Amino acid sequence: MKEHITVSITSETIASIDAWIAHQPGYVSRQDAVRHCVDLILGQPTYERGLGSASGATAQDTAGSDAVD
Repeated sequence: MKEHITVSITSETIASIDAWIAHQPGYVSRQDAVRHCVDLILGQPTYERGLGSASGATAQDTAGSDAVD
């Protein structure tokens, strides 16, 4: 079950998310990018949704994820 939440993010973090998205193959929404970052922090693989890799993403793959508090 998915729940809907609202999160405020700085324009700098949005720019980092958009930069990460620009380097991904195919279409990735901001919502999917944020879910990917959260999954990485929580240690849950996201490659099943087509984001990241089966071996896990590197810090370079997740530009801007260090801005998530």
